[in-house]
Formats: sequence, structure tokens, C-alpha cells
Amino acid sequence: SYLAENMHRVPAMLIPCLHGRIEKAPGMGASSMLASIIPSTWNFMLAARERGLGTCWTTIHLMFEEEAAAVLDIPYADVSQIALITIGHTLGTDFRPATRESASTVTSWNTWTG
Repeated sequence: SYLAENMHRVPAMLIPCLHGRIEKAPGMGASSMLASIIPSTWNFMLAARERGLGTCWTTIHLMFEEEAAAVLDIPYADVSQIALITIGHTLGTDFRPATRESASTVTSWNTWTG
């Protein structure tokens, strides 16, 4: 909720987009579309960090994707917004790994055990 309440303070934002609507992609098309943009966006985020900038991958704006498209003059019928990346200088350098479940609790071998 902090980011949502402070989005107006973010100095720069990036919205990675793809030609075509993901929800209209047949079969594995949606996965292929995302596989073409997620790695490049992640590389952008790593490059920003190397240059002293912090980023955050968000998708909350996608609840209002059509409205965002209208504001930004993105042709909604032809272009999918994938995320909204916030970009700014970090407050300090006290970074630590996120709290996550142990890999052993979420990893399955040879069968689905989820």
C-alpha cells in the first residue's frame, strides 16, 4: 500500500509494452510474448541498480490499463502494457534479501506436489 499511496512521488516510470493483446494470443502465444519482454525489462532494472537507481516491478496499474493507455496515448486495442517499473534514487544502501519460503518447500521433482 505504501507505493500506491506514494506513486505521485516517483520521479520516473517505465511501462514495458508489447504489440498485440496478450489475452488474444492463442495457446502458448501469451507465454512467448511475455518471454520476449520480461528478460529485457529485468536487464533494464539490473542496469539501473548498477547506476545507483532503485526500481520496483509493479502491476497494480493494470487494473486500470485501458485508462492508463488513454492518458499515455497507447493504442489499447493493439498494445499490451506488461508492468509499471518505478525508478528513483534509493534511500540508503541497506538492502537485504526478501523473506521467502525455502526452495525445498516449493520445489517438486518429476511430479507436481503443490
